[in-house]
Amino acid sequence: MATTSGSAQDILTQPLTLEQIHDIQENNRIAAVLPVSLQDVSDLSPEELADHLSIQLTDSDLLTDVQFERVGVQDENTVLMKVSGDVTMLLETLELFSEHADEEEDEDKE
Repeated sequence: MATTSGSAQDILTQPLTLEQIHDIQENNRIAAVLPVSLQDVSDLSPEELADHLSIQLTDSDLLTDVQFERVGVQDENTVLMKVSGDVTMLLETLELFSEHADEEEDEDKE
């Protein structure tokens, strides 16, 4: 996991991989600290910010029940947000894509 040191915990600098999501999820929820620009916080509606944070955390907007809170300040333009969400829909969607890809691969072999 690419992180930089943070005061409370590590700060995520790139989206989690599927393997990392599986490793850190607990009761289908994940959480991490992300740097977020103040401009994003002020310009986006709460729903748009939740989608933006989902993409930052998982590289997908399929994270549900996204919750976030400010936990620190990185610099004058960036706040640190603890972001958490439910990965059930994300994992189910990726599983469906994987099964579909496997079926197509099997058809190609025939």
